[in-house]
Amino acid sequence: SGASARCRRQKRGSEDQAIGRSRGGLSTKIHLAVRGLGCPVRFTLTAGQKGDAPQAAALIEGLSAEVVMADAAYDADHLRQA
Repeated sequence: SGASARCRRQKRGSEDQAIGRSRGGLSTKIHLAVRGLGCPVRFTLTAGQKGDAPQAAALIEGLSAEVVMADAAYDADHLRQA
């Protein structure tokens, strides 16, 4: 049973583990929402080739903030409105 469970885990592949493949090799991105002093509030892991902006809505959903600072990769009209 243990060996077959191990095989099933391996067959699912890197998608379950948020590992992506690019020219540089395997990579993972950490998308993180933090409070003013950098204290983590929420995070998601994605494969390295996944876009940043699509992850932002889930990161900020239900959080209140007077100011939001984000990397340019998160620059999208729908996020500014949210």
